[in-house]
Amino acid sequence: MKLGFVPISLEDYIKQAVASNPEYSREEITASLKDALQAYKADIRCHCGNPIWVIGSAAAQWYACFSCITGEAMPDDDYEIDEAC
Repeated sequence: MKLGFVPISLEDYIKQAVASNPEYSREEITASLKDALQAYKADIRCHCGNPIWVIGSAAAQWYACFSCITGEAMPDDDYEIDEAC
């Protein structure tokens, strides 16, 4: 399990993301998340060698880990798709 993350189902996160980001369609958010989750399952890694953060990678539109996306060492109760935890 990835330490520091709060697991959330893909569907629950999509609902939350759509509500918080009305400028993006449900389809856009879903496609980005599914793409990043597929990359995670294929063991695509961040350029630093760490596993990618699915939610962050979907939002950033590039495959990267939590630290490379946020600049923080560890997540502090940030969400991650449960299939990637």
